[in-house]
Amino acid sequence: MIRTKEILSTVRMLQEENLDVRTVTMGINIIDCAGPDMDAVCEAVYAKICRKAANLVRVCDEMTTRYGIPVVNKRLAISPASQLLGGHDANDALALAMALDRAAADVKVDLLGGFTALVHKGMTPAERTMIEALPIVLRDTKRVCASINIGTTKAGMNVDAILLVGKTILQIAHATADTQ
Repeated sequence: MIRTKEILSTVRMLQEENLDVRTVTMGINIIDCAGPDMDAVCEAVYAKICRKAANLVRVCDEMTTRYGIPVVNKRLAISPASQLLGGHDANDALALAMALDRAAADVKVDLLGGFTALVHKGMTPAERTMIEALPIVLRDTKRVCASINIGTTKAGMNVDAILLVGKTILQIAHATADTQ
């Protein structure tokens, strides 16, 4: 049972400390969208994200109205995009990122995370392709966020990945210098 003191504490936080929910994140597994035809992959990814996340922003807004606690960011997290890039090139990686960005915009989320490569135990050609495409991807998309896992306590650090990612970060800086 909620006590009066807890209710008053929550009201005080809302009024004086601007209590909010920083982020609501919906996870979507897109691995089943993989395939040899990138146009079909992009179409499947776009459709799945739009179908699964269609109500996310509306529900967050309803909760804000109902409870008076604003949700600052609504975002999506997908399975690592590099897992869909096997047998594809950098242009395909960009096409996938653009489909992700379009889906994120259409469902009105702030961010879409998961343009990710997990290279701590080694790097596949698909992961290399994804990393090499990042400067253009991050320049040309608005909502897509990228990450690269280059090490873990158990696996150690992938020095080859560190070198590639270091060079890629410089390329990203140059490619996005005129953007915020």
